[in-house]
Amino acid sequence: MSTRYVIRFDDITPGMAWSKFKPFEAVADALHLPFLIGVVPQCRDLSLSVEPERADFWPWVRERAGKGWTIAQHGYTHLYVTKESGLLGIGRKSELAGLPYEEQLAKLAAGKEILVREGVWHGVFMAPSHSFDANTMRALKALDFSAITDGYGFYAYDLHGLVALPQLLARPLGLGLGVETICLHANTMSEYAIQRMVEFIKTHHTAVIGFGEAIAIEAPSDMVERMLRALSQAALRAYRLVKG
Repeated sequence: MSTRYVIRFDDITPGMAWSKFKPFEAVADALHLPFLIGVVPQCRDLSLSVEPERADFWPWVRERAGKGWTIAQHGYTHLYVTKESGLLGIGRKSELAGLPYEEQLAKLAAGKEILVREGVWHGVFMAPSHSFDANTMRALKALDFSAITDGYGFYAYDLHGLVALPQLLARPLGLGLGVETICLHANTMSEYAIQRMVEFIKTHHTAVIGFGEAIAIEAPSDMVERMLRALSQAALRAYRLVKG
């Protein structure tokens, strides 16, 4: 067995740090790699606008989709309105968790409408701050989403009727099994961190796969999948408790 990697980027917006993202785009093009990007349909979070906005943002997203990248809907406006940690118990703020079902449905539907109009809706959801609840999942199913990029463990599993591909890490572990989704935020990465990750991608490019391929990888058994999920959940929560 060997580890497979999904390279995930959060906070894809017109005003993101394009200069920092450029090296990743270049290595993806050079090696024909299918990244996973979380696009905020209508970004109102000013903290995500750090460079001049691209006038060709949506054509660029369509181009990436045409190159095999998976486009995830990263919330709607990316504005946090509650302090709920949601089903995963990770984040301490949310755009959605804790809100009534109808309000969540309206937000998610508005975001989906934009992505559909732009021709880049793939039915994958990426929750800001990893925070979503049962009402979020119910709304996603009502809107025909099929998968989320979140969860515990190293293999895809069913979570409230959607396929959940776990996302635990900001850097690779290389445990030798399953799928590791590496979550990156170009806006806040240092030049050293960018260089290190680009070199990792180059070195391990044959193990970098797309989201669709990743969710098709099966665990050796249901028992192994559940055990890894429980262990990773306990380990991550303990780490966050110690870290504060």
